[in-house]
Amino acid sequence: MPRAVPTNFYIVLLLILLAANVSFYQTIFAPRALEVTVLEVGKGNVTLVRAPNGATILINTGPDASILRALGAALPPWQRRIDAVILTSNKKTSTGGLPDVLARYKIGQQITITKSRRLILDNNTYIDITLTKNAPAGVYVSDGGTVTEIR
Repeated sequence: MPRAVPTNFYIVLLLILLAANVSFYQTIFAPRALEVTVLEVGKGNVTLVRAPNGATILINTGPDASILRALGAALPPWQRRIDAVILTSNKKTSTGGLPDVLARYKIGQQITITKSRRLILDNNTYIDITLTKNAPAGVYVSDGGTVTEIR
């Protein structure tokens, strides 16, 4: 005859599942932070910014269609809208992938800047675009005070 499982086992299992569920929902519904992703597209600098208010901004588009692969890895599969594309140069390394991005995504606005500039995303969030040559690939988040690399 099989041995009965003690009631304490079920209580502990229930508590573990409850704690895991609370942790899972806190992760999903936590207040969003500013997330900056430096994308790998070969030659050229491409940055994807996801603001706490949900806005998605693409800074440059890289030299060719490799931007689509990078965006596919960085964005959820159902997202087909980018709120703004900001081009910092007229060089092919910055704009070559623009036709591919325009064909795949709905773009809210396209902005060209040639010097450092502050973009206001909402009342509490802004980004300073400083034109530099290289940035290490990765995903960075900010809580308003510090910037942390998460991947």
